[in-house]
Amino acid sequence: MAFSARLSKPAAGNKFYNTVGNGGYSQCIKGSPVDTGCDVLSNCVGYACGRFNEIVGSMKYPYLNCNAEDFITRANKTYPALKVVNYPVLGGIMVWSKGAVGNSSDGAGHVAVVEKIVSATKIVTSDSGWGNYAFKTTERDKGTGNWGQTSAYKFIGCIMNPAVGDVKATETTKKSNEEVAKDVIAGKYGNGAARKAKLEAEGYNYSEVQAIVDKLVSSGSSSSTIDVNDIVKMNANANIYGTTKKFQSWVYKRNLYVTDVDGKRVVVSTSKNGPATGAVDISSLTLVKKG
Repeated sequence: MAFSARLSKPAAGNKFYNTVGNGGYSQCIKGSPVDTGCDVLSNCVGYACGRFNEIVGSMKYPYLNCNAEDFITRANKTYPALKVVNYPVLGGIMVWSKGAVGNSSDGAGHVAVVEKIVSATKIVTSDSGWGNYAFKTTERDKGTGNWGQTSAYKFIGCIMNPAVGDVKATETTKKSNEEVAKDVIAGKYGNGAARKAKLEAEGYNYSEVQAIVDKLVSSGSSSSTIDVNDIVKMNANANIYGTTKKFQSWVYKRNLYVTDVDGKRVVVSTSKNGPATGAVDISSLTLVKKG
C-alpha cells in the first residue's frame, strides 16, 4: 500500500479517534484531558488503536483497548494473525512496558505508532500522552534498544500492521549523508524546494546534507561531478587543455560557465551561452554552483 505518514493531529470528528458514544469507532476510554474533537485523546492507547486501524482502513482491530504494556498480550490472544516483531516497522505499534507486564500498579506502559523509518537506528513516531498531550511526533534513536523512552520503560516489541507489512530499514539500505551529498552535487536531487522535499522523503536531514554539500563544493573535492551549465572557478595554476600555456590573468578570477564536458576536457565560457573562453582539465576546476 502507499503509506501516508500522520505528522499532524487528527481532525476533529475523525471516527478512528472518537468513542462509539461520540459517533466514532473506538472502544477505548476517553482521554485526559479530553480533546474536544477526538475524545479518546489525550491517551496513548486511544491514539495508537485509532491510528493502527486508520492505516488498515477500517476498525478491524477495535479491542486493542487495554493498558499500553498489554497490547502485545491482547493482540496475541484476540488477533493471533497479527505478527509481533522485536524492531520498529512502518505503521506498527511500538510497545513499552513499565514494571511487570500485566501489573498496572507499577505503571501502564506506553505505545506509539511508527510513521517514518529513517534508518536502522532512527525512526519517527506519533503518539498521545495521558494527562499531557493529545498528539505529537517524536524522532527516536535506538540507543541501547529502548528507542527514546526513559529507563523506567522497556521496549518489548512492535505489532506489525498488516496493511503495510514488514517495512524496516537496515544499515545497508540507506546511504550515509556524505554519500547522498555527492549525489546532490551530481544533480540527482534537483535544486531548491524539489531537492529538499526529495531528501526529506527519503529520510535525510536536509540541513545536514546541504552542509556537507557546501563543504565539498568549497573545498573543490567535488570537481569530478562537474556538468554542463555548472558555474566553476579555475585554479590559478591551470593550463590550457593539452598544453603548457596559461590563460589570460582575468580568466582565473572570474566565475565561468561549463559549456561542454568530454571526459577530462571541459570547455568554459564567461556566459552561459557565450563563446568559449577555452578548454581546461576538469581537475583544475572548482565547482561554485550546480547549473
